[in-house]
Parts: sequence; C-alpha cells; structure tokens
Amino acid sequence: MALAPETPATFSRTLSVPEPTQVQPTIWVRARSGPQLADLVAEPGTTRAYGDSDLVDVLGAPYAATDGDPATAWTAPQRVVQHKTPPTLTLTLPEPTEVTGLRLTPSASPLPVHPTTVAVDLGDGPQVRRVAASGSQNLPLNPHVTDSVTVSLLDWDDVIDRTALGFDQLKPPGLAEIAALGVDGTPIAQADAARNRARDVVVDCEHGPVIAIAGRFMHTSIHATVGALLDGAPVNAAPCDSEPIMLPTGQQELLVSPGPQFVVDGAELSALAPIQSVTASTPASTGTWGPAHREVRIADSPASRVVVVPESINAGWVARTGAGTRLTPIAVNGWQQGWAVPPGTSGTITLTFAPNSLYRAGLAGGLALLPLVALMAWWPRRRKPSDDDPPTRPWAPGPWAAVAVLAAMSLTAGVAGAVVFGAALGLRWALRNRPRQLDAVTLGLSAGGLILAGAALARHPWRAVDGYAGHSAAVQLLALISLAVVAASVLAPADASSGER
Repeated sequence: MALAPETPATFSRTLSVPEPTQVQPTIWVRARSGPQLADLVAEPGTTRAYGDSDLVDVLGAPYAATDGDPATAWTAPQRVVQHKTPPTLTLTLPEPTEVTGLRLTPSASPLPVHPTTVAVDLGDGPQVRRVAASGSQNLPLNPHVTDSVTVSLLDWDDVIDRTALGFDQLKPPGLAEIAALGVDGTPIAQADAARNRARDVVVDCEHGPVIAIAGRFMHTSIHATVGALLDGAPVNAAPCDSEPIMLPTGQQELLVSPGPQFVVDGAELSALAPIQSVTASTPASTGTWGPAHREVRIADSPASRVVVVPESINAGWVARTGAGTRLTPIAVNGWQQGWAVPPGTSGTITLTFAPNSLYRAGLAGGLALLPLVALMAWWPRRRKPSDDDPPTRPWAPGPWAAVAVLAAMSLTAGVAGAVVFGAALGLRWALRNRPRQLDAVTLGLSAGGLILAGAALARHPWRAVDGYAGHSAAVQLLALISLAVVAASVLAPADASSGER
C-alpha cells in the first residue's frame, strides 16, 4: 500500500563546486508511513486505536479504525490466521467517560475479513458479542466509566485470496471503523475525516528536517495539511535561517536528515552571485620538503594570507614562523591543510609533523622486539612436561607495574586517565576480600563502559547531522573506565588474603 522511497533515511549527494558560491537551499519531503505519521496526522482530542498490523501504511494500520473514514480499514497481522489467535485493538479515549456500547463498521469490501464474534473489555471483564455479517451496528454493553476499551476479534469466516505469486492464502480480519458509545448513544470523541484532512500541520524548526553542507547545519520547518501528508504529496521544508550558505571550491557533500516522519523527495540549491576571491592563488617558494619537515618561503604583505598544502587535514602538522610564532590551522576547500598567515609576516615558515619522532620510535621498538619474541617462541624446553607438574599460573606483574600503567594512562588521557585508573585500583583494593563482588564489578564496568560508549556512537555516528559523538568527553570517559578496570584487574590480585588470582 506504500511505495518504498528512493532514499529512506539520510539523503546524500556529492556536489562539485567550481568556484566559491552562495546558495539558498530548498528541499521537498513526503510523509513516511508508520506510527510517527499516525501521531502527526491524528486529530487532537479524539479517540485513538492502537494495536498490531503488518501494514506500514497508516490507512491500513490501527489508526484507520478511528480516523472517521469508512473507506480506510485496519487489517490484523497475517499470523493470527493459522490458529485464529484473537487480534486486539485498544481504544484510548481523551478522558474517562461512561461507555454504554460499541459501534463496529466492517470494511465495504470482503477484505479485510469481517469478524463474527468480538470480546469487549471496559476494564471490568470481557463481554462477548455476536456481530452481523455486514453493515454498521451498535453493540450494547454493560456501562462502565473508563478511558480505555479493549476489543478482541474472536471469530471470523475464512476467506481465501490469491497472492501476487499465485498462492492461495487465508486472509486476516479487520475493521473499517470502531467507536465507543456514550450515555446518549453517540460516539465518544469521534474523528471527522473531512475536517481533519483540511487541518494544518506544523513541524517546527526543532523537529523539522536538517540540511548539512560545507560545515553548516540549517534547520527547516514544514507547513502542510493532513490531506497532503496522507496522500504522499511532496511538501516544502522551508529553511528557518534566511542567511545563504557559502560553498567553497571543491567536492562538497549535501546531507539532509528528514527525521522519522518524512523522506526526502528532492533538493535544490539556488545559486546566488558567486564570491570572487580577493587575490589570486600564488605558488609559494619551497625549501626543504620531506615527509615530516618542510619549509615555505613567503614575501612580506600588508594583507592576511593563507598557506595551503594540497593534502588532507592532519592535526599532527604544526606551522611556525621564523620568529617561532605558531600559525592557526584552517581547512581549505573543506579538506586541504592550511594555515592563516597574519599581515606583515615574511621569511621561512617551517612545517613539522609533531608525532613523527614517537611514531618512528614505536616502529623501531617494535622491530627491536621481534628477535626477542622469536627467541622466546623457538627456545627449547628444558624437560618434558609430566602429570605431576603444577598447573601453569597466569602472569602477574605485581604492584610495581601499577606505576608504569599509571604513567601510560596519564600520558594517554591526562589527569582524567590518572584519576580513573587510581579509582579502579582503589575499588579493587576495597573489594579484595570479596571475590564474588569484585568479579561482578570488574565484569560490569569493563563491559558496561564500552557497551554504553558504543550505544552513544550508534545514535551519533560518523557524519551524523547532529554531530559525531566519538569526540565527546562522556564517550571517551566510558571507554577510559573500561580500559582502566581491565588494566587494574591484571595488576592487582583478585584475593589478597590467599594470594590467588
């Protein structure tokens, strides 16, 4: 009943910008069928139906049973057919009201199948009633004050239909309309389909689609009618910020996050007058140019300039003037490494890759350890093992290794690393005579920190419109706790009184 969109989630397109240009974005979205759309288009202050359905389209979901339109019908899940498991709908009234009856309207067509027996529960026990084969009818009930009515379809006649693949299949039951009746016999808070279709729906800037491009995030708002949303018509998402977006030269990625209630139907970037560069690019004179040390010579200029290296941005590169002043790094064209040069700067600018020494020291250390590892692997055993040999004990470095680990944690995470690791050691010391609690705490913290950090990253992954969560202090702290607890469990014995791990 609902067509799948071309781009069901985040809309992504890569643009090639030949020159700096200002653009004004315009996007069109369509409603995404599902429970979120039902909440958006439901008429306020009316009775709502909730339950299960295999259909995603709201016109075949539980919403259709209380939308006031007999042309739409709720269809129960297919799984209820095999054993005639009673499908259930729950009506939620706006407020507690005395219910004296129920009005049922089966679909005008043979499908969904018309029920023959229903059970109605007003909160004081089920009441079973027979239902006529066709036509709308009122079922009298024992009155009861409630704000929730549960209706279960107990029985229906079997109807066989042929699927698109040519197989015969029993079809599930359903209802076109269902309404709770009040003391005067009229429906309680029944929706009016015609009135509701003409109702305006507003999605504000906080909940509307978000446009992301060239480091700019622009929120949008939607104004549409319920009819347009139910018909799947494209509606405009208007930017909440009138300031245009400046696109620099190069490859730019356009991302549109439509939210859970919409899918993107189209996007347009209307180009305004291009921004001309104040000065043309000038090739710089270079001196030493190595993988970790480079020199760029520039002449004196009264204007600010930018030194650009056509390579991807890397925070390890540091630029300094001949006087030792560190230049501010900037992104050029969205991806190139650049530094802002103040007016009046001249001479040689030195570019150095700061982590180079540690990186090469790590490589050298790793290579130096290879012979030792090979020697340990190939060293022959002194004697053959026997059954009388004691079991192999795991390596326990002892308390002295805590100093080295503390230094490593401090170097990696600063003061936070030292504090968290110290807290992990203190916790193990406090629980040293309670091994079961110690094991539970160790397992919970070591696994829980990484699980929570992964959950946060799953909600805000790389390139997410709302921002990447991996750099946040909370995520880093959760991972640090897991690492510190694991390191402390290796260093500190599990049972100090017995000396056993």
